Amino acid sequence: MSIIDVSDSGKCDIEEIKTILERDKDSLDYLGVRSDTDPLDIPDLYKDIKSVKPRGMKVLLISDGHRPEVLDDLVGAGYVHAMDILIGRELTTEQSGCIDILTDNKCRYAVTVNTADHDEESVSAIAGRCEGCSMFILRIDRKRPIGKSELSKMTTVAKRCTWNVRIS
Repeated sequence: MSIIDVSDSGKCDIEEIKTILERDKDSLDYLGVRSDTDPLDIPDLYKDIKSVKPRGMKVLLISDGHRPEVLDDLVGAGYVHAMDILIGRELTTEQSGCIDILTDNKCRYAVTVNTADHDEESVSAIAGRCEGCSMFILRIDRKRPIGKSELSKMTTVAKRCTWNVRIS
């Protein structure tokens, strides 16, 4: 996967990005799209994706999923094919809406949680709502590490929704 950072205020060489992606498209499964804020907040995000995405390449959006109506438009128009949903302490109504949109459109999705913000119970609650996700990512904050025992418990409950649990 190749990842691009989008912004509504930055300048970049679109042609250079497009050339690199076109050259590498046979070895890439996805074009990842992320932002310093949230890509779903960027006006006309589809234009940014359209301007650099090679024909036939799938797009994975990395977002906290707080604007399901924008995601619905992007998925419906074929600009987003998968998503990594960054979840805080608990799954929000908006994030549940994003999961429903992705599931209804047969799009793959992953969920990512910061382990320092969670315990076994909160990960279990999220896993219960994310049945069928492609991947569950437990992100370790180096500034706020957790113990191996707690990480093991989180991993076990995350495996209730998918076999593919990653620690990063």
